[in-house]
Amino acid sequence: MPETFHLISAVTCPWVQRAVIMLRAKGVDFDVTYVNLRDKPDWFLELSPHGKVPVLKVDGEVLFESNAIAEYLDEVFEPRLHPADPIKRAKNRAW
Repeated sequence: MPETFHLISAVTCPWVQRAVIMLRAKGVDFDVTYVNLRDKPDWFLELSPHGKVPVLKVDGEVLFESNAIAEYLDEVFEPRLHPADPIKRAKNRAW
């Protein structure tokens, strides 16, 4: 089970909220670092290939894109928020 979660965010970014909602829904403790997207630090650009937030560091591994982060968290932490059935899961994602 992963132990450390560090979210890299911008102060006002709706895409980050998807990751925050999922982290909180799963009861995951996490730290947050805010970056200025108008003046992106070099260390951030090394982590985020598109220079966008959110970025989630999980035990040193880097995940980016809010959908990928949400799917990862749903797969790792119970209870699952998406149905196991592929058709039901696809319909769920459509909304």
